[in-house]
Amino acid sequence: MYILGISAFYHDSATVLISNGEIICAIEEERLTRIKHDNQFPLQAIQKCLKDCNLGINDIDCIAYYEKPLLKFERILQTFVETYPFSLKPFLKAIPDWIGQKIKVEQIIRKDLDYKGKIYFSSHHLSHAAAAFYPSPFKNSAILTADGVGEYQTTALWRGQDKEITSLKSINFPHSLGLLYSTFTSFLGFKVNEDEYKVMGLAAYGKPTFVDDIYKLLEVKEDGSFELNMKYFSFRESFQMWSKAFENLFGNPRKPTGKVTTRDENLAVSIQTVTEEIYFKILNHLYQLTKTKNLCISGGVALNALANGKIYHRTPFKKVYVFGAAGDSGGALGAALLINYHAFNGNPKTPINNLSLGSTYSNGEIKEILKEYKLKYEFISDEDELVEKVAFLLAKDKIIGWFQGKMEFGPRALGARSILANPKPSWMKNKVNIVKRRELFRPFAGSILQSKVDEYFKVPEKNYFSPFMTFCFQATEKGRENLSAIVHEDNSCRIQTVNIENGRYFKLIQRFYKITGIPCILNTSFNLKGEPIVENPKQAIKDFLRTKMDALIIENYFILKSTYKRKFHFYLNI
Repeated sequence: MYILGISAFYHDSATVLISNGEIICAIEEERLTRIKHDNQFPLQAIQKCLKDCNLGINDIDCIAYYEKPLLKFERILQTFVETYPFSLKPFLKAIPDWIGQKIKVEQIIRKDLDYKGKIYFSSHHLSHAAAAFYPSPFKNSAILTADGVGEYQTTALWRGQDKEITSLKSINFPHSLGLLYSTFTSFLGFKVNEDEYKVMGLAAYGKPTFVDDIYKLLEVKEDGSFELNMKYFSFRESFQMWSKAFENLFGNPRKPTGKVTTRDENLAVSIQTVTEEIYFKILNHLYQLTKTKNLCISGGVALNALANGKIYHRTPFKKVYVFGAAGDSGGALGAALLINYHAFNGNPKTPINNLSLGSTYSNGEIKEILKEYKLKYEFISDEDELVEKVAFLLAKDKIIGWFQGKMEFGPRALGARSILANPKPSWMKNKVNIVKRRELFRPFAGSILQSKVDEYFKVPEKNYFSPFMTFCFQATEKGRENLSAIVHEDNSCRIQTVNIENGRYFKLIQRFYKITGIPCILNTSFNLKGEPIVENPKQAIKDFLRTKMDALIIENYFILKSTYKRKFHFYLNI
């Protein structure tokens, strides 16, 4: 039984292929088109999944789409009527896209894929809930889904029990925690649905001086339900998210190329503070409704790692699962698992602890590409020798491009398509940001041995498991002393715990630990500013050649920049 899940037309289009409930391939369209957050129908991703799994479209038993286009279009029309005539211009601009493709999902699937089988549609937030609960380790759980907007829902509370997901409460458009945060993202000169994490990073430098002013924008109840005061927002009726009243309160917006000011830093931490306060009120109410200590979260707001790390202290929840592809790309998985259960009585509970679910390349394929680029390389068949050389380079403060195994699904690099560095010297943060051509205030995450995580970070328990890099935690004194490049200004760090299930990546961190005494490495996505994460060896090579990365390791191929090309001496007792 093969089911193809699809998300498309808003942001982060993706496809997921499951077989008898097990996920066997998952790819975002952006990785193949090289358009960051590509929202088009994921034709290339579908073709890649099918090809890599040696399947044709006729082998697919059904297709599951992650939301209901007609219901979403109904909301668009309703919003237009409510805000006319102010919304006329954006409505007229949006209509051709809607009539041309967004409302014709079934026709597009039939035509572009030549597919004649069954097509099912799930609701947007139910797809998110399924993508959170079904891959989790919990038999029963509270579930929160929160994002910009689906069809109507922006925030939804659920209960997961065995295989059933039950709706409890919801908040509808235009009242949206995701859109509130995105309004400030845009006002601060960043891109909506792309740069919200920049606001999180910037928040560490400011003081929450605007909290009281932000609360003028909305009314929040004790159960976390809220309503936006729409006089401060214009996202329903214009191309700009905030109104003149918003500017009267906070001043002029920052230009995308403008200098980041103290006001901008203070706005960033203020909106982060307010978001967290609402978030925790919602979660505490959800606990009262469900009385379970288990929690699953999905939707774009679930990628706020800074808030997620505080759940253990600010709510009664003790076990929290945030699926790594929590945004719209993960909705493709949720839809597929829902249909597998409801239409075919399959088991949707598919615990997922590893997101290496995408494309992979053989050493033979890589060799031909290296020849094409006329690169000198060393092929190292022995894994221990390869890991030894890379760990030694990291210990010598070199920056490494690391391309191994199946590509990750979701927005985080988790040791398959990563840029790696030594996390100890504080100056390494700026050096890697320069390599990636990013703003210097941007923080980096760390991959740490699971057995050592509680020594370096204030995690909820010893041997804490966090495989998807969806939580930030405060560093311990030992963490601050040894991980200066990844511990942020506010003493926080987004972490990924690594264990034997991570294969070669685990071995690399183990060897780095033996050399340096530090069980952690700086891990950031293998891409440059404005690019999606690299998908294939050619893309990795191009980024390597046009930056000051010191070495590139693609599977068993070891490539050094000429300035560092020399003979290495290794000692087992280093």
